[in-house]
Amino acid sequence: MNLRLQVCIFMTALAILITRRPDALFNAQFWAEDGKYWYGDAYNLGIIHSLVLPKSGYFQTISRLVGAVVQFFPLVWAPFIFNLTAIVIKILPVNLIASMRFSQLIPSLDTRLFLALLYLALPNSYEIHANITNVHWYLALLACMVVLATPSSLLVWQAFDIGVILLSAFSGPFSLLLVPIAAVFWWLRRRRWSFILLLGLSAGAVVQGIAILLTGHSNRFHTTLGATPELFAKILASQVFLGALLGQHGSKLISSVPFGHNIIAILVTVAGIAAFVYCLLKASLELQLFITFAAGVFCVSLLSPVVSETMPQWSVLWRPGTGIRYWFIPMIGFVTILTWLLGATRPRQLRLAAKIALVIMVAGIIVDWRYPAFADLNFKNYSRQFVEAHKGTRVTIPINPPGWSMELIKH
Repeated sequence: MNLRLQVCIFMTALAILITRRPDALFNAQFWAEDGKYWYGDAYNLGIIHSLVLPKSGYFQTISRLVGAVVQFFPLVWAPFIFNLTAIVIKILPVNLIASMRFSQLIPSLDTRLFLALLYLALPNSYEIHANITNVHWYLALLACMVVLATPSSLLVWQAFDIGVILLSAFSGPFSLLLVPIAAVFWWLRRRRWSFILLLGLSAGAVVQGIAILLTGHSNRFHTTLGATPELFAKILASQVFLGALLGQHGSKLISSVPFGHNIIAILVTVAGIAAFVYCLLKASLELQLFITFAAGVFCVSLLSPVVSETMPQWSVLWRPGTGIRYWFIPMIGFVTILTWLLGATRPRQLRLAAKIALVIMVAGIIVDWRYPAFADLNFKNYSRQFVEAHKGTRVTIPINPPGWSMELIKH
């Protein structure tokens, strides 16, 4: 695929994402940890010190790096640079799947672009859009795609692969899940490049594993899970299957049904798991490994969620709109299965079911298209006050979500 088409795809994806929440760029403001930790720590503690600090039990290098780079720009520009960087990273999987590197796995460019469009339009995903705090979820998806993509002999693609693998491996715990995926893929395909990527992931997994062992316990809530089979079905149905098809608003509507919601959840869960098992048995190795990774992310998220300080985690986790970051990769896996089921070699009944599900998804895309705009906390005015403050002054700046703030000590 030529460069001009790749640029066209990138710009189209950028335009699509801007329409989902224009204020992310046109009235950019910090989101939670973006300001409080990634920018605040880099400014108050210094760039080098901040880069080696784990957060939430593991290293989040991409977030720390962006916070460090932004120190060379005026504070008023910082949220814009944060948000734009997050959006660019979100677009990268689109360019990768549209490239020739996925043509062996998905020969039809139209199918690859269709899947990319579903990714960009994915409902139930506002929490992780346009903020650096959650960008490691997109990096994890991208790293998995890099592992499973056809290797390229071009230096630019090789540099891209190494950069993605290292950034992802040192920016979240996902390398612990990706190492076995990469190991199986290398063992069965015996490609030299796959082994190099496996080494990069393994290095990150070792570092992140040590960080989790040493700091993870003190950085997590310690309320009970409250796990039951009924809640498992409700979480999987409401957050992954219905969340992907009907969006947060549609899933919330279904969950509010006074009678029969548990039955609906069980039926949807059974149908979704059946589609997953069928794909796991019949699909190519690459797709099998991808949906295995998605399932692994879902399972680990259920084992160690952070959504409530007082209530059992699963009793809160099933509610639409809760823990959206946890469901992103599983939802992408589910949508990918539906797209695969459209293939001409699949049984007619399954193709019909997939078509119906994807038509229903149009409703979810429509109702969830526009992400809620951030509360306007007048960041530009506060940044001006900070610039005018005297050296040593402690300046508190309110940031989104309301109730959060960042403290900067002027130097």
